[in-house]
Amino acid sequence: MVSTPQFPLIADPGTWDDLTLAASTVHLEAEGEPWPGPLAVAWVIRHRMESWHSSIKRVILGPEGVAYDDGRPFEPFSCWGDDYRVAARARLASATDIARERAWRAAAGALWDHELDPVLGAFFYLNVPLTLRVRPDGRLPTWAADPADPTRVNPGKVVVVIGRHHFLTG
Repeated sequence: MVSTPQFPLIADPGTWDDLTLAASTVHLEAEGEPWPGPLAVAWVIRHRMESWHSSIKRVILGPEGVAYDDGRPFEPFSCWGDDYRVAARARLASATDIARERAWRAAAGALWDHELDPVLGAFFYLNVPLTLRVRPDGRLPTWAADPADPTRVNPGKVVVVIGRHHFLTG
């Protein structure tokens, strides 16, 4: 096994270097997913960077590049929202060697173009059952919902399904 660094647990994630922020995001968003799930999340980050001509920090954390206490009700990647701070820290602290290696491998593989894109240009992803459970109205976000039934994903936007996540076009 490859030796990988621990995820940082101090300071705001907006102060971390780009690869560490990407690997941490991959871990938090795709922990427990089969390969290529972590790689797919990393490729979504890369696609957004390229299309939006933006930095990793801005793609992951929003225009101000700050995760916590920025006055925003949500972040582009929900794992960095203020309401998830304690859980994110606990999950990063308890990451196994294998989980860290997968996250770092996925982040480097996508950002450095060492691994093929398993999501074919997808910009978004969604765990449909989880999203339906946590949203008070029981509907999917409009960007992912089928116009005829907001409790179902729009099949015309689905690029691929990997594990529990649907990867969608913009």
